[in-house]
Amino acid sequence: MSLKDFLTIVFESDNAIEKAHNLGIIDMHETEHPEEKILRKDAAKILHLYMHNVLHIKDEEDISSASGLKDLYDCRVCVNHIAQVYLKGIMKAREYPGGLLIFDSNSEITASEAKEAILKMKG
Repeated sequence: MSLKDFLTIVFESDNAIEKAHNLGIIDMHETEHPEEKILRKDAAKILHLYMHNVLHIKDEEDISSASGLKDLYDCRVCVNHIAQVYLKGIMKAREYPGGLLIFDSNSEITASEAKEAILKMKG
């Protein structure tokens, strides 16, 4: 799924790239590369910022419950975005043998995962 496709579903609009940029959800680099595949960490950032900037949903103050994700701190910039969507049940972790939970930040989000997360976010 491309960034443009993801944002089009989130904003339900053909000019979603412009809307997302104007709201501070994506940066200039992202506006210049809307065809790039979207990673799970990027989807988490977009969904979290949409909740915060558009829906005005407050962040969970205590994100310690998300520390069960073994890769939560792999990206310092992504920690809060991932924790917020995980704790709110919008995006799921992936479970591996032995009960290992990871967010799998650097893998591409599938179309079905994206649609499910967006539906959950919009409630």
